[in-house]
Amino acid sequence: MAEISLIRKRLRSEIDAARKSAAERRQRTAAADKAYEFFLIGVAVPVFRQIANALRSENLQFEVQTPSNGVRLTSDRNRDGIEIELDATVDPPVPMIVTTYAKGSRVVRNERPIKPDATIESITEDDVIERVMEEIRPWLG
Repeated sequence: MAEISLIRKRLRSEIDAARKSAAERRQRTAAADKAYEFFLIGVAVPVFRQIANALRSENLQFEVQTPSNGVRLTSDRNRDGIEIELDATVDPPVPMIVTTYAKGSRVVRNERPIKPDATIESITEDDVIERVMEEIRPWLG
């Protein structure tokens, strides 16, 4: 049978490691939140506005909404749309493009990273445009 003192020592070591890991994750999440805020203001919102203007020039009515911690491009005809949100459930947090559209009586929601395996700071306007163009295809036909 194992000694209780060894078990307690091992348990304290695991508790310390878990606390350190949680503190490091909180720091990474805080840094990602700040980078995501700059990404929204500097990249995502301007790109979504440019795309909405281009769509309007083609007689496709879309508008840009900026809910807290995200940006959304929605169709004027229905509640369908494309949005960017931060997925903080993964480590490190990742900006996701989320597409929601009605298909018959059901609502379909697709989520994928804007640029897999990239840091938030490295995502460019071109990356956002590319992903939005892939996702907007169902509304163009």
